[in-house]
Amino acid sequence: MVQLSTPTPQTPGTRLLGLVVGLVAIAIGVSLLLRAESALGATGAALFVVLGLVVVLSLVGAGQDPAPVERQVTWEGEPARFLPRPGRRAQLLGLVVMTLLGGWFAAMGVVGALEESWVWPVLAVVPAVYFLGFPVLAALGRFRVGGTWLTSTRVVDEQRGLRSELALADVDTVTPRSTTVHLAPVDSVSVEHRRLAPWPWCARSRGSDLVVDAGAHPGGSKVLAAEVRAAVAASRR
Repeated sequence: MVQLSTPTPQTPGTRLLGLVVGLVAIAIGVSLLLRAESALGATGAALFVVLGLVVVLSLVGAGQDPAPVERQVTWEGEPARFLPRPGRRAQLLGLVVMTLLGGWFAAMGVVGALEESWVWPVLAVVPAVYFLGFPVLAALGRFRVGGTWLTSTRVVDEQRGLRSELALADVDTVTPRSTTVHLAPVDSVSVEHRRLAPWPWCARSRGSDLVVDAGAHPGGSKVLAAEVRAAVAASRR
């Protein structure tokens, strides 16, 4: 299934096998659709087509995004450096997959209610709402890959429905990792988290640090960490 995060690289053999499986599933679904004798049967057969498309889209999403590029922007009235997070193509394809799955569950619920009983919409409503919630929230700007904004007073990070913020004056330590920079707050302060999307669709905060993805910074995590330390020192003067 296509993930709403950066995909793991796949070997050529795995990609070929996945492509074969996806195309076979689509072929089976089309064959069953052509022989379906009712709308409910056709909707059930369409699941094979949907799952086949999911597999094929997963293979398409396995490619690497172009490297994100840091740029200067205005963030909530402040000049800021924006470090976009990688994985935008993977999220776009993931949203297409969620739309396909959510649309299938919604169709199954409606057709099942019209042809058989009320049990079908009861079974289908939760997965339909969950899957379709992703593209709806993305269209509203509440669910996106996001990135990190560095201003003269604060650091703001947003990813998949969760916004985290920490004032530079409240940063205790700045630690570079391989591809990220961890900002630990002073003991009396915690990172401020705000959900932009409802709980079922929102990313979860992990740990007490504010984590900045350094993939868009040309100098990498060590250079970015040094620049953040300098900004922290300047904010306390």
